[in-house]
Amino acid sequence: MDRFTNRVLKFIRENELVEKGDNVIVGFSGGADSVALLMVLYELKRLLSIKLFAVHVNHGLRGEEALRDEEFCKALCRKYDIPFEAFHEDVRGYMKEQGLTEEEAGRILRYRAFDTIGKKLVEGRAIKAVAHHADDQAETILFNMLRGSGLKGLGGMQPKRDDIIRPLLCIGKKDITEWLSKKGIGYVTDSTNLENDHTRNRIRNIIMPELKASVNEKAAEHIAAAGQKIYEADEFIRSEAADFIRKLNEQEEQSENGVKRIRLGQTKLKEKPQIFRIYVIIEALRLLDIPLKDWGDRHFQDIDKLLFMGKGAHADLPGMAAADNGYRETYITYRGM
Repeated sequence: MDRFTNRVLKFIRENELVEKGDNVIVGFSGGADSVALLMVLYELKRLLSIKLFAVHVNHGLRGEEALRDEEFCKALCRKYDIPFEAFHEDVRGYMKEQGLTEEEAGRILRYRAFDTIGKKLVEGRAIKAVAHHADDQAETILFNMLRGSGLKGLGGMQPKRDDIIRPLLCIGKKDITEWLSKKGIGYVTDSTNLENDHTRNRIRNIIMPELKASVNEKAAEHIAAAGQKIYEADEFIRSEAADFIRKLNEQEEQSENGVKRIRLGQTKLKEKPQIFRIYVIIEALRLLDIPLKDWGDRHFQDIDKLLFMGKGAHADLPGMAAADNGYRETYITYRGM
């Protein structure tokens, strides 16, 4: 077993990405990353006792080039006897219909294709494998940082989330292309990845190469490593905040008219650092099953300010929620469904 394959195997085992008998559905675009993912899992499938499937989604955006990619994927899977299915989707039409960005629409339709394959399988667990690697991780962390993300976003992508696994997060782009070259395995290139019309492409094609050339050639690895530490810090604070709010509220208080209410423990909470107070507030909102889609940092700050105000202070919040001060206590109430 070569070094590349061994690194991926070790990463899979350390993070418990697969179990014996799993059906692993690989998102297969035909690019270098997805080819490497499919091929390394092909080499490991007997050792891991998994079954492989490849799913390719033609987004209907690149005409003849997209058809070329699909044919390449189909031929490679035929060569290695890997079950393959291609889906044709109208990403632009779906994007306009749902009011999404092109990237969001494409992601939803790709995962819909995964689910379609998964529903056909009758034995074993169906999991989705995607080809994000260490350079993608660094780009994601930088992108989230520039957008003003909190610790969660700065933690980047995780090796496993629900039924999605990322076995190549331990591998850099250079290692991927070098491995494919040594193995004599070809791949296709999506020409839109070379354009700099989108923020992610500018980070990938301009900022990251400059960081590697001018600051540190291992910049992507170091950013990814920092992201892992941030993720661990985020998980620790979140866990402590969840314990704090649950001990204070054995269960959400329920009024007669169906309004949910939870208390924040104003006196004890005021003594904590602000970062911890905000985490407690977020955990309280989760306990109340409040959708956070329309919430921003300013709403969490509004609740935090109430902790230091007197009885009768009030804050209106998104979605049928509100925060109010009683005597030495702050309550969040929710009148949602």
